[in-house]
Amino acid sequence: MSVPMLMTGLNGALGLYSSVKGLFDSADAASRQRKLHKIAKAEEDGWYKRNYYGNFLDNTASRAAVKRVENTLRRQNRQNRAYSAINGATPELAIARNEQGLRSMENVFTNLAANEDDRRMRVDAIHRQNRQALLEGDLKMASDKEKSAAGLAGNGLNLLQNAILGVEWGREKRKG
Repeated sequence: MSVPMLMTGLNGALGLYSSVKGLFDSADAASRQRKLHKIAKAEEDGWYKRNYYGNFLDNTASRAAVKRVENTLRRQNRQNRAYSAINGATPELAIARNEQGLRSMENVFTNLAANEDDRRMRVDAIHRQNRQALLEGDLKMASDKEKSAAGLAGNGLNLLQNAILGVEWGREKRKG
């Protein structure tokens, strides 16, 4: 076997090895990327469910607003009792003052619910943006996979063609 044929064979083998190694490395990287993408989707879904379906009274601002109204109502009830004890207020007046306090509480809850609707709309908009970004990631991964497969196939064909063209078929040089 001549040295050029040996070199052609070695080049072909090295090319085939690097092509196969690249194929496995590419598949491993794509697998890791799919796993990370799946984790990102699960985390985004969890975030959405926690924030969209969460109790609107279970946050610091809502609890503080309710606490302020409760404290105000307690203070007004103490004042109402003191006023009634001193001035001898009628039961109707006491009922009217208590209703006023209840309307205050109702207004606070109405405002909190309205704020919650706005917050849910913002959460939903962020969720749609995140899902769009994840979809674009899915499309990019699919496109990269297609390009990688096409590139590997093309490289394999080139290596095979170069190996075939490099062999001197049926012609042996005779020493002479």
